[in-house]
Amino acid sequence: MKNLHDTLAEKIPQWRSEIRELLEKNGNTVISTITLEQLLKGMRGVNAVLCDTSYVDPEEGLFIRGLPMLSLMERSAEEIFFLLCTGELPGAAALQQLQEELSRRAEVPPYVWQMFDSMPDDTHPMVLLSAAMLAMQRESHFTRRYNQGLSREDHWEATLEDALDIIARLPVIAARIYRTRLLGKAPIASAAGLGFADNFAHMLGLNDPDGTFRAFLKQFIIVHSDHEGANASVLTSRIVNSSLSDLYYSISGSMNSLAGPLHGLANQESVKFVLAIQERFAGVPDAAALSAYVWDYLSAGNVIPGFGHAVLRSDDPRYRALYDFGKRVCPENPVFRIVELLGEVVPPLLKKQGKAKNPYPNIDGISGALLYHFGITDLQFYTVMFSTAQVLGICAQLISTRAIGTSIFRPKSVTTRWLQGYVSDAM
Repeated sequence: MKNLHDTLAEKIPQWRSEIRELLEKNGNTVISTITLEQLLKGMRGVNAVLCDTSYVDPEEGLFIRGLPMLSLMERSAEEIFFLLCTGELPGAAALQQLQEELSRRAEVPPYVWQMFDSMPDDTHPMVLLSAAMLAMQRESHFTRRYNQGLSREDHWEATLEDALDIIARLPVIAARIYRTRLLGKAPIASAAGLGFADNFAHMLGLNDPDGTFRAFLKQFIIVHSDHEGANASVLTSRIVNSSLSDLYYSISGSMNSLAGPLHGLANQESVKFVLAIQERFAGVPDAAALSAYVWDYLSAGNVIPGFGHAVLRSDDPRYRALYDFGKRVCPENPVFRIVELLGEVVPPLLKKQGKAKNPYPNIDGISGALLYHFGITDLQFYTVMFSTAQVLGICAQLISTRAIGTSIFRPKSVTTRWLQGYVSDAM
């Protein structure tokens, strides 16, 4: 049986050879240029990060290791993690071994709960999640082995050990935050024998007699598991990890980036927008009324949350997957119906306005609405859910970067005066 470790051990020498050959033969090849606008507006469109785990095609959407995301919707979180790490799906024996390995590692150190108990009642859930990650840094296999003289060739193995611990524990921590800090209820213990998603659903403790929420959570995890290597939260983790800070430091950094209003909070903003519409119309408006409302909202200089994408130029398959799920399980839910109507009326209005490069709804336009439908109505928790899914992709990417020995990030900075002089000389 080739388990996750053995599969990586077999593939990594080939990956290292490919990187060495690329550098030796093509090290001076120019692969991207940058405009002054790109420099000042977030480096949009600049090829600057190597990421083999996933890719966003502008027309077809997200591919995970070359496979369309929509073809993976029935897979488990463990299968997705194995695929992200290795480029192949696990066999039955390897999958079982990975599930058992994660179950064995799921116990969270007691000092994390002691820290939670010492923090103010109004501490934001993302602060608790990030603080828990930092607190567990003392458990890092990578840091301990590095201090003992870990070979660079073996960095990936120690990173894998940290990744398995973090992936196993994060759902336990997230569920504890939800149960004890947001609901004021007792935590639900992790259950042996359940997979990543099923155990997370079990510990959240929602009323789910027919397993519909569990089925949704599996899809939620897949669509949030990975999204290239240069979105703000993932790139933050990669920059931190490039200095050989371990996964605990790196993932805490990614969580802090994800907590920003321009990134992981987008699904919250989308739900707030939908709830405001529901309140304004005392229910679900008709398409004509909603269209007029949205046009006035746009004309006032506002942005419609949950629409557009930095890379995509067509509809988002992640949105499509969750929309199809919602259409099956809650077609009459008023929040879902407003989301559905927005998907119909907003794109033509954004095209009419002429500013949006992509007028279609994205994943943030639907994910929060479905969480709300299932009873998770405290919007502060949505980013914790996002982080718990995203950790699969971040861990896989950082295992990969340590395997091929990616260097520390150190781009060159320039001053405004230098830019002014450069463009003046170029005229």
